[in-house]
Amino acid sequence: MMKEIINYKPVLCVVTSNSVKGKSGQPTGFWLSELTHPLAKLEAAGVKVELASIKGGEPPIDGFDLADPINARFWNDENFREALRTTQSLDDVNPFIYSTIFFAGGHGTMWDFPESSAVRRVTRQIYENGGVVSAVCHGPAALVNVVLSDGSYLVSGKRVTSFTNDEEAEVQATDVVPFLLADALAAHGAVHYPAPNWNSNVIVDGRLITGQNPASAAGVGEAILGLLKTYAPATQVAEQSAAPHSAITPEDVNRVSPALAKYTHDAIVNDLWKRPDLSLRDRSLVTLSSLIMGNRIIGMLHYFNLSLDNGVTPAEISEIITHLAFYAGWSNSFSAIAMLKDIFDQRGIGADQLPSASPELVPIELAVPDEEARVAFIHQNIAPVAPGLEQYTGDLLYHEVWLRPGLTPRDRSLVTVSALMASGYTQFLPFYLSRAITHGLTKAQIAEILTHLGFYSGWPNALSSTLVVKGFFESTAN
Repeated sequence: MMKEIINYKPVLCVVTSNSVKGKSGQPTGFWLSELTHPLAKLEAAGVKVELASIKGGEPPIDGFDLADPINARFWNDENFREALRTTQSLDDVNPFIYSTIFFAGGHGTMWDFPESSAVRRVTRQIYENGGVVSAVCHGPAALVNVVLSDGSYLVSGKRVTSFTNDEEAEVQATDVVPFLLADALAAHGAVHYPAPNWNSNVIVDGRLITGQNPASAAGVGEAILGLLKTYAPATQVAEQSAAPHSAITPEDVNRVSPALAKYTHDAIVNDLWKRPDLSLRDRSLVTLSSLIMGNRIIGMLHYFNLSLDNGVTPAEISEIITHLAFYAGWSNSFSAIAMLKDIFDQRGIGADQLPSASPELVPIELAVPDEEARVAFIHQNIAPVAPGLEQYTGDLLYHEVWLRPGLTPRDRSLVTVSALMASGYTQFLPFYLSRAITHGLTKAQIAEILTHLGFYSGWPNALSSTLVVKGFFESTAN
């Protein structure tokens, strides 16, 4: 069995520098327990934490309640007080040294988090580097305007929570805050899940964690720890006594085919995987889709491990295997499971980190925006010939599998398009391309998927798919 990971990259905790609630003149700041309660969970687990604020220096505090024993313990700790007095400015932060970014709440965040270019930059870079993004209460104000490299909002299609409109009304701040946070998140594509006022409510969607209110702060800390156990990049990882990460080594390749070893190193490792239009995580999704679709078992050991290291979660890999069973066939997914089960054992990945067999489903209008056209096509062309196939397509594939929350709609489209391109099954590719673009996949990313698949599914499949994509782009240009 794999030994326990003993040291993670630090968690960066960010608080507001804003001390006034806009034109009201009311004092504000960060809510103390929304920092101390997650800190208590992280520090108890031995995770290193660093503090930052928008402007640096000592931030303003709200919710200063020393009757809370956790608040009192931290406030009486001179090391904590000194760290608070000397927070680093977020502008000066190097995002690549952190596993996680956490935004504490407090009304002050509503004025400086959404407009901060540093918030947008650091959050995007940590997330796209495979890290965890988390926030509680008004802290998700930091997430409202974060745009990823593909041009989509970080929260688009994600399940989130935050301080609710009803809670804002209860504290008589509806007309004080510059906007209603739940509404702003929803306006940028998030699916907001509120709980009754002041109840603990923590939502985890992939590597995004959000908590609703002060009562949710400790739960956010626990959720961060849960993700760190498997997919936060670690500064030190225990040596594994189990199987190596690859079925063949670079030395094996060089021993048999020096030219192929050279092309592998120069073109794939040192060039293809560093091209800018797909993140490492996206390239991992494309690669896994190609391997599973083509039942290319020899590469699975290496790329399953690499995908986990690149921020693809065990739950997401499990969901990809389930999804592609319907596109590649059950036997291909079973082959992937045969390779993956030992990796899960080696990494200590258990059932608690995998998606539910029967989760709450995503609304169909988000997952399948073209449902009306899809139903019409299937009814006209498939039902007269194979009514059973029509039934399973509607009831199982589209009203269950495509609605499962284990992959975002954008990632599910990326996986499907990649699998079809990799296999050369291009007849329905325009249909899926249209949906993928609706889900936020860009033309530049689609072009880069084709480039990537040249190496992983072969030039003929990539070139054939490119001609179909060219026709699709031309037909939709106007």
